[in-house]
Amino acid sequence: MDKIEKALEACEKVIDGIEDNTITTESALLLCTKIARLTNDEENLIWLQYEYGGYPRNNNGKVIHDAWIIAYEKGRGYQEDGKSYIFTELASELEEKIIAQQKAVGNFTTNGASVSGAQALIAMNRLTENVHRSTLAMVTGVTVAKERLSLLKAQYYEYALKKQIELTFGNVATSVFMNYRERVDLAFSDLSKETLLKLQAIEGRLDSDNPEMYSQALTTCRRLFESVAVELFDKYFPKYTNKTYKTKSGKEIDVSGDHYKNKLSAVIEKLEDKSPKKTIVGSDIIYLLDWIDNLINLQCKGVHSDITKEVAERCILQTYMCLGDILTLQ
Repeated sequence: MDKIEKALEACEKVIDGIEDNTITTESALLLCTKIARLTNDEENLIWLQYEYGGYPRNNNGKVIHDAWIIAYEKGRGYQEDGKSYIFTELASELEEKIIAQQKAVGNFTTNGASVSGAQALIAMNRLTENVHRSTLAMVTGVTVAKERLSLLKAQYYEYALKKQIELTFGNVATSVFMNYRERVDLAFSDLSKETLLKLQAIEGRLDSDNPEMYSQALTTCRRLFESVAVELFDKYFPKYTNKTYKTKSGKEIDVSGDHYKNKLSAVIEKLEDKSPKKTIVGSDIIYLLDWIDNLINLQCKGVHSDITKEVAERCILQTYMCLGDILTLQ
């Protein structure tokens, strides 16, 4: 069983346990901590460790600011007299408090009390009032503890549920992408060595921390499209000498020189009879190429001086997907 499977199993235990009321809140917390650890969820692991071991305090005994914010946002916050507060009892402490006070309430009575004389009635009334007051305070304390425990339980339940959805979808997406990748990689192997070298060059640029290299990665993506466009156009339109190509809609498009977008459009239309994916593939590719060109043009004008790694990665992934769609149409 790998880490993802173990994490999903822990998610199931938390969700089922809370829904069926067969698990303590502290046990649910420990399972959530396990889920965060197995999935490298560092942000939530910090929160869950605070939940189990307590929120750190400064020398004045107050919860440190960052930890206070986490506690407030994770269900421990409340308003009183217009001010914001947090409660810091741990789940285990709340559970123990509820059990202890419920037991005390059950045992707290006037049975066995003995008074006599003229003051007997007064003394008994006072005793009864004291018992009632103490019992009421305990019942109120139990109610507050239960409410707070429910808030924590809801947070742990929500976390486990979100992680379950995330991991389940991630497994499905990974499986789908791996199957897709096998088909695409096989199709890529039929391209020329020159085109494949461009593909390898993209990966090398992403290994750098230099924003300039990310910009070059975008340029390489565009050049990769250009190379594929030329290769496929020559393959499906051998000895084509006309400067324009008439689409099925009757539009004349320029396929001469470096008009690679039009060449790709002609190739995709040529493959239309082979696959129903053509319309989707064509629109996706034109959108992506326009997006890449726009980023490059903005950068050249100094409007978008730095291309982030995130943008570069998105561009590369979409390039791979779009080129894969074209190549697998064949």
